[in-house]
Amino acid sequence: MQDLPDILSKKNIAPGNKPIKCMRVLITPRRIQIAALGFLFQQCFRQESLQACRRFLSRIGFSVQDAPFERLHQGGIPGASWLMTWGALWGSTMAPISDPLEQFGLNLFALLVQDEYLLSTMQIRATPGSDKGIPLMQKHPHLSRRSFLKNTLTASGLIASSSISAPFMPSATQKRNSPVTKSLYATTDFFVNSLLNDQFMNRSQLDDLNEHLVSIGVTRHQWIVDTIWNFYETYPHPFDLLAQAVESAHAHGLQFYAQIKPFEAGGFGELLPLSFPFPDGAAAFRDLRGIYPVARPFAAQHPEMCLKRKAGTYKATVPVTTIRLVKSNDRPTRLKAEHLSLWTSTSNNHFTRYTGPMEFRETIEWRFRFPKWRPCRILYLDNLQLGADQKYLLIKSSLADDHGDFSNENGNIIELSGENGKEIPFILGKGPVSLDKRKLEFYQTKRNQLLRYMQSHKVKRLIDDPVELQRHYTDFYDFNRYHLTDHVTLDTRGYLAVACGKPEYYLGTLHPIYPEVREHWLELVRFCLDRNVDGINFRVANHTRLPESWEYGFNEPVLQASGGRTDYPVISRINGDAYTQFLREARDLIKSRGKSITLHLHAGMLALDDRRQFSLPVLPPNFEWQWQTWVKEIADELEFRGAHTLRPWNLSRVLEIVSAVTRSADKPLHYQSDFHSMTNDEGRKIQKLQEIELVNRHAGLDGFVLYETANLTSINSEGRVVLRPYVREIFDRD
Repeated sequence: MQDLPDILSKKNIAPGNKPIKCMRVLITPRRIQIAALGFLFQQCFRQESLQACRRFLSRIGFSVQDAPFERLHQGGIPGASWLMTWGALWGSTMAPISDPLEQFGLNLFALLVQDEYLLSTMQIRATPGSDKGIPLMQKHPHLSRRSFLKNTLTASGLIASSSISAPFMPSATQKRNSPVTKSLYATTDFFVNSLLNDQFMNRSQLDDLNEHLVSIGVTRHQWIVDTIWNFYETYPHPFDLLAQAVESAHAHGLQFYAQIKPFEAGGFGELLPLSFPFPDGAAAFRDLRGIYPVARPFAAQHPEMCLKRKAGTYKATVPVTTIRLVKSNDRPTRLKAEHLSLWTSTSNNHFTRYTGPMEFRETIEWRFRFPKWRPCRILYLDNLQLGADQKYLLIKSSLADDHGDFSNENGNIIELSGENGKEIPFILGKGPVSLDKRKLEFYQTKRNQLLRYMQSHKVKRLIDDPVELQRHYTDFYDFNRYHLTDHVTLDTRGYLAVACGKPEYYLGTLHPIYPEVREHWLELVRFCLDRNVDGINFRVANHTRLPESWEYGFNEPVLQASGGRTDYPVISRINGDAYTQFLREARDLIKSRGKSITLHLHAGMLALDDRRQFSLPVLPPNFEWQWQTWVKEIADELEFRGAHTLRPWNLSRVLEIVSAVTRSADKPLHYQSDFHSMTNDEGRKIQKLQEIELVNRHAGLDGFVLYETANLTSINSEGRVVLRPYVREIFDRD
């Protein structure tokens, strides 16, 4: 980057010089300073930090307050202002502008004209080296939005003969009576909108949505692009969904950012029986738990590129010969041999009772039960003779009532071993799944139209045959995600369901250590950029969960990079380096298109989830999240997510840590609102008002993100998108 004095000396221009003629256009000292400021803004935005920009501004006599200057950094250059600025300053010359000082200067002036607040708060130093500022509008009253627009409208038409072109579109501005005093964005998870409204939006409804966002002061619409759904391949309406959403947002003066969740490739949601059809190339995941129809095609084709479990911890290589039922203490239990029975299956349905050899005995043994070792009562089902394919076990208790006494945590209530006492890994089931009305409705919802697997001929034929469908659900147990520390009482629930082995892969969470994965993610970025989005926002959090997440992330390329070491600090650093490498590659791609990059910073990167006794990790495990590097070197803006996972005092601490880094780097930080656990609009209203107050008074926060628009709007009986009443009450406060 060239230093400003060098640029000015080459042009023989100095801030104090008298007006000079340049390319037949009158250049005043003020215009030179504006041009210099614009040049520095553009260059620093792309290459340096805003601290560098402030240093240069100081040298040419400008002093800019923090708040509006950060708004300058956040803001885009609206097309209409670009057009009128160019027409006024250069259109009449009919001469192309090749001087970067003058050309980049137009960008800043365009932004000043668009934003009267920013224009009015800029100051010029009274004298060089002085800290005292004189408002720009006071020293140069002719530089007003009104006078500038009046003098430029007639010249703007000459843009057609200029060498520069720009889209002419209106720019959304902040609602003056809005309770939010900082930037206001909104995020759409279109899958949720479709699910809640039970319909797919047409063009008119997309326009309605954007019109309502503008009406409450939103200036940027963020759109989650999830290719686990087939929205972007076979949308029910005859248009490209993302391209149409972008076009509609721009027509309403909104910026439009695509939000991408790289680690969100499926492996969550409804779990189907293993006995369902699974043709080659099926766009779904399949392991010992069952079939997950929610899957991104690339990940379904390459499950081996998902996070891998540590070697030696997941395979069940020998048949079970001993089952130990472990009570959390040594107190007597009412359970006896006559109350227990063993059932087995090879496919997690149609369990049959085991009638082979089995010896029952009862002992007291020491076990570690957090937070200390203690004697525990153990019931043995010993000397079993099970087949190697009998991977699914069901221990039933004929006693099942509220008087149960045989309790322990999910992760400790049962132990399996084979010959010679070899421990056998396993997972625990949550319960039987019945083909009830709710389950049948799942197969008939519009959601299934978005799942590629559910549209396959064999699966559709099965769904249409209720008798055959019922056969697959007979004795089918749910082995979806569960919590190791939750307590279970065997003689109250009446059963324990076990699957021998553990998932080898964290299905749906791809590993960036593979070049193919990073390229797959970049292809998704290109898909969005090709549809004219204004920026890309990357979110780390996903919906894939496993109870022993700490055992994942040990893929072969990771172990090669670690030299065979498997200690968590080394593995986490290698995994974190791989993701940061992807972000750098994504930044380069995005910047090559002249767009912006926003990165999510999640509370879980800095603090443990305060709901951890109820919630599994929301971030991929064993990654060193190098968020400070992202802030300083990669991101243009940051978005904070995860406030709902922390208690107020921990949230305050985390926000102070994060905002200290973003302020030091001169990067805007926006706070994402929460909707979790809110079941009614009154609760949503109270929460939103509290969050808005937090954002308004927090010096380290630059704006508020409404999440998600499905919670802000609905579709009425006439097919129109409307704001929910509580949203109107918050934002229509005349």
